[in-house]
Amino acid sequence: SENKTALRPFGMKDKLGYMFGDFGNDFTFILSSLFLMKFYTDVMGVSAGVVGIVMMAARIVDAFTDLIMGKIMDNGKSPKGKCRPWFLRMAIPAFVAIVALFTVPAGLTGFAQVAYLFLSNVFLTAIVSTAIMIPYSAILVMRTKSLEERNKMGIFRAAAGYVIGMVIAIALVPLTNMLGSNGVADQAAYIKFAVVVGALSMIFLFILYKTSKETAA
Repeated sequence: SENKTALRPFGMKDKLGYMFGDFGNDFTFILSSLFLMKFYTDVMGVSAGVVGIVMMAARIVDAFTDLIMGKIMDNGKSPKGKCRPWFLRMAIPAFVAIVALFTVPAGLTGFAQVAYLFLSNVFLTAIVSTAIMIPYSAILVMRTKSLEERNKMGIFRAAAGYVIGMVIAIALVPLTNMLGSNGVADQAAYIKFAVVVGALSMIFLFILYKTSKETAA
């Protein structure tokens, strides 16, 4: 009976909940990887070379925190499981991290500015996103032994990534221009956009927490 339980198909609630989880994390990934360069260079006036170094350094840190997070999760002893608690724990930090990317203090220059860019990127990509994605990927393995069922969930996950990528790609420029001064995107416009995106990410992670399970029982 244990094998039957482990192989029980996922229902639509499971699939939609898992998809919402990808919504929540894709906001962070897409904003930090695709549009942050535009904000830093066009709005904050940081050179593309400095931005490239900052982002590369943050990714290097991320490679190490992935390993650390795996160990932390494996050693977890929460009654809610090893994976699920992290979705709840990271919901509010995800909101803070997304907004922090764009709230670069205007008075910062030189090393202080670079330090802020680096730390805010590390906070988002190497800490918050890692603490979501490692459990998010692992929970399927805990939930089912069926490769077929995992592949089906992967389709919903890929669809979520496509939808979020398309929405942000279409909405970012016109919305930030609309929210900016005289139809031009400024820092305040990006912050407003980040608050909305951060709030949605937080809500999606709450939904993921409520709908996810670590066993099929």
